[in-house]
Amino acid sequence: MIQMSKIDTVRKILEELEEKVMDIIGTAVIRTNGLVVASALPSESNERMIAAMSAALLGTSKRSAENLFDANFRSLNLELDKGNMFLIEAGRVILVAITKKEPNVGLITLEMEDTSKKLKEIFKFED
Repeated sequence: MIQMSKIDTVRKILEELEEKVMDIIGTAVIRTNGLVVASALPSESNERMIAAMSAALLGTSKRSAENLFDANFRSLNLELDKGNMFLIEAGRVILVAITKKEPNVGLITLEMEDTSKKLKEIFKFED
């Protein structure tokens, strides 16, 4: 039996997320340093810019949660006039989803939380 690489596994997980939530038009898994692990973003997207900004948004959100509210960051929903961008930390990586305008936020959040658990398992620290 052929074992799938981590990247192939991540791509499959992203495909499954996009199939479950029709409002999602693109997804990516990004390292916390801003490098792309795997992407299924629309071709017109600036993948590297989205990756860099996602890492920056995550870092700022985490610091805000910790310093202002003494809390742990969970997720971010950036609402834009053309759609939304969702970020959720998944251990050592960030799960990003780009959506259509006025998406089903509850469904997206639920499915992204489930997907982030799968990603955490894939990217857990290995001794």
